Amino acid sequence: MYRITLFRNFIFSSILFAALLANYSLKAQIVTNGSFEESDTGSYASNLAGIKGWLMQLSDGAIADFSIVEGDAQKGNKSLKIVIDTAGTNAWSAQAVGDSLDVIPGHSYTYTIWAKANVSGTEVNITVGNYSYSEYGAIRPASLTTDWQKFTINFTVGDGQTIIRAPIHFNSAANVGREIYIDNLTIKDNTAALNPIIVEAESGVVGSGFNLLQQDSVDYVTIQTTSSTYNPEDTSRVITFDVTFPDSGSYDLFARIRVGSGNFDDDSFFYGDGFGEKEATVDTLWIFANGLATAGFSAPEEVVREAGGLGSGVWKWINLSRNAFPSESVTFVVDEDSLTQKFQIGGREDGLDIDKIAFGKSYLFYTVDNLDNGTPGTAVDPTTIWQGPPLASNQPKFVGNIYSSPQKANFASYWNQVIAENAGKWGSVEGTRDVYNWAELDASYKLAQDNGFPYNFHVLLWGAQQPAWINELTADEQLEEIQEWFDSVAVRYPDIDVLQVLNEPLNGHNPPDGQNGRANYKTALGGNGTTGWDWILTAFRMARATFPNTKLMLNDFSIINDYSATSTYMTIIKLLQKENLIDVIGEQGHAFTTTATNTVMRRNLDTLAKTGLPIHITELDIDGLDDNTQLTSYKRIFPLLYQHSRVAGITLWGWRPGLWRNDEGAYLVNQNGTERPSLVWLRDYLDTVAVSPVGVEDVTDMPTCFSLSNNYPNPFNPETIINYSIPSAAKVSLVVYDILGKEVATLVNDVKSAGHYSAIFNAHNLASGVYFYRLNAGDFSSIKKMVLLK
Repeated sequence: MYRITLFRNFIFSSILFAALLANYSLKAQIVTNGSFEESDTGSYASNLAGIKGWLMQLSDGAIADFSIVEGDAQKGNKSLKIVIDTAGTNAWSAQAVGDSLDVIPGHSYTYTIWAKANVSGTEVNITVGNYSYSEYGAIRPASLTTDWQKFTINFTVGDGQTIIRAPIHFNSAANVGREIYIDNLTIKDNTAALNPIIVEAESGVVGSGFNLLQQDSVDYVTIQTTSSTYNPEDTSRVITFDVTFPDSGSYDLFARIRVGSGNFDDDSFFYGDGFGEKEATVDTLWIFANGLATAGFSAPEEVVREAGGLGSGVWKWINLSRNAFPSESVTFVVDEDSLTQKFQIGGREDGLDIDKIAFGKSYLFYTVDNLDNGTPGTAVDPTTIWQGPPLASNQPKFVGNIYSSPQKANFASYWNQVIAENAGKWGSVEGTRDVYNWAELDASYKLAQDNGFPYNFHVLLWGAQQPAWINELTADEQLEEIQEWFDSVAVRYPDIDVLQVLNEPLNGHNPPDGQNGRANYKTALGGNGTTGWDWILTAFRMARATFPNTKLMLNDFSIINDYSATSTYMTIIKLLQKENLIDVIGEQGHAFTTTATNTVMRRNLDTLAKTGLPIHITELDIDGLDDNTQLTSYKRIFPLLYQHSRVAGITLWGWRPGLWRNDEGAYLVNQNGTERPSLVWLRDYLDTVAVSPVGVEDVTDMPTCFSLSNNYPNPFNPETIINYSIPSAAKVSLVVYDILGKEVATLVNDVKSAGHYSAIFNAHNLASGVYFYRLNAGDFSSIKKMVLLK
C-alpha cells in the first residue's frame, strides 16, 4: 500500500472547494444576474445602478423607465421592462449594459439574450464590446415580436481585454411609449467549456469511513474497510460533491486512481447512477466499477477514452462513462437550467486510492495531459485509429479476438471472429446458484451477430473457474446442474458457430477432478471408465444432444509443442470421432506453447490434421516487451499456423493493454492506441498471403502432385516462407543458392510423409540480391527465384 496519513481540516477543504467552484463558474458563465432573479421588482429610474450586474444609462436628453417585473418571464419569474418616454439623440442614449464582465483574452464566447415587445417590429441594437467602445459583435437592428425570441452573437476576445461590457440600445423615436422586455442574458466561455471540470476527491463532503491521505504532494482518499456488497452500505462510505458545469450537454466521467498491491482485491468503488444524492443501501442507484487493476492510462499523450490496460501501483486516469467495469456505464446530462449538480462516489475496497474525479464533454477526446492540467479536449481523436475493414476480411480463414472490457474498443475494425474472454465461463455466469449474469456474454454475442462474425462460445465445462457451489452437490445433482447450464446456454444463444464443450481436459492440465481447487464433477460424468476418458465422452454426448446443429470443439493448451500431449489428444479425438461427437480441434497457442521449434509444431499440426477435422488456434498470444522481439516472433509463428492446410483460423487472446499476458508485452497496440510493428506487419501479411479455405476432409485427401510455391513475402527482409507439397513419402531437400550458384542454406534434408509443408528462410547474415531455392523430392525437382532487399 502507498499511504501516509494526513490530518485534514474539513472546514477549510469545503471553503476552498466552494471558492474553486465559484471561480470556475464565473469563467464559464460570465454574466451576473442575467435573468434579474437576484434583484427586487419595481422601477429603477431613480437608481440606474441598482440592478445587480447591470448598469442602466440615459444620456442626450433621453427619458426612460427601467423596471423589473414579474410574470411571463422567459426564465424564472422576472424580466426587465423598458419604456422610452422621450427619445435622445443616439441609439445608446437609453441602454442597459451587462457590466464588468470578466473574460480571458483569446477565448471564444457565445452571447444569448431573449427579448420581446408589445408591438411587433420594435427594433433594438444588441452589442458586446470593450470599454473603449469597440465591438466584438452586434445585431443591429434586432427586430422584436410580441413573443420571446432568442438572439445570439458568437465572438472572440482578440484584443487582450480582461473586462468587457454588453450594451443593449433601446433609444429611438419609434420606440417611444412601447414596452420592451429582455431576459436571460448569458455569455458562455466556449473555450472554458472544452476544459474538463476537475474535482479533488478530498474536497467534497467526505464520509467518516474514508481516510484522507497525502503522498508526494498528492492528496487522496481511500475507504478504511473493504465491503463485498453492491452498494456503499451507509453514508459514512459516501463522498458528496457539488459540481458546477460551464455548459449544458452530455459529459463523460473520469477518475484518477491508484490500485494497491492487492490488484483485483483493491480495484473497485461505486459512483452514482446519475446526478443527485442516492440512498446508500440501494444497489440500483449505484454503478459498480470493478476490474480497474487492468485499466487506465498514465502517459501524457494517451487519450483516456477506451478501457486502457495499466496495472497497479501507479496513478492513472480511467474513463468510467465509456467502459463497463463491469456494470453498465453512464454519461451525465446537464440541463441549461441546472448547471450545478450533486454527485456522489462510494467506497468498496480499501486498497483503491482516489485522487480526483473529472467531467468532460462527451464529444471531446481528453488526453492524460488534458486531465492533469485542466486543458481543453479536442473534437478529433489525436491518435490515428484504424477504421477497418477487419484484417482478415479478404481471407477464407478468420482472425478473431476476445471480447472483454479492455479488449472491445474498435474490435470490429480489426477482427472478424468473436469469443468472450471470461464471461462465458460457468463460474462467471452462475457464481451464485440459479442467479445468472449474462451481461458481458450478451454483449459479445451481439457484437458477432451485428457484424456477421462467427461466434465461438468459451466454454461449457472446465475444471477451473467453475461455480464453487457445484462441489457441494451429489453426483446426480451435479449432472442435473450441468444439463441445466447446457440448456440455458442453448436457449439464450441459438446461433453459436463453434461451441467449446471442454477446455484443458488432459491430465495435469485442468480437468474437473477436484484437485488444486478445481471443480469435482468428473466422477458425475463417468470418470475415467473403460476408455480412460469416459467423462469426456459423456460431456460431448450431452452437448451433441443439447446443441444438435452446432459445431463442437475440444480445446487444450501445449499440444503442438509436445509429441506426447499430441498423442494423448489424438486418442481422445479418435474416441469422439467414433461417435461423431467432435467437429473442431482447438489448440490454444499461448506463448509458452509456441516457444517450440517450427519443426516440432508443424509435425504435431500434421498429426492433428490426419483426423480430417479443422483446427482452430484459439488463444494465441505472442510476447515481446521489445517491438523487434515481438515482430520477429510474429513472423516466425503466425504464418506457420495460419498457412497450415488444416488450420481454419486464429483467435488472439487479446490485443490491447490489459490482456492476460500484459506483463509479457503480448499486446499489439500501445496505451495511446498506436499500432506496434507486429500489428502493422500482420495487416500487410493478411492483405497479401494466399491461403485456401478449410473444411472437414477425408483423411485420404492429400496432395496429388509435387509442387513448390512462390515464397512470401518477395522481396523480403530478412525472413520469407517457402511452401511445398508432396503426394507420397520421399527424401526431401530444400536448398538456397546465391546468384553464382553457391549453396548458402539447407532448409530441409529429411524424409517426409505425404502432406503440405512450410519452410522459413532467414537471410539476416546475407547481402541484398537475387537468390534461388530448389526443391528435390524423389524424382521431382523445381527451382524458383527470390529477392532479398535490405
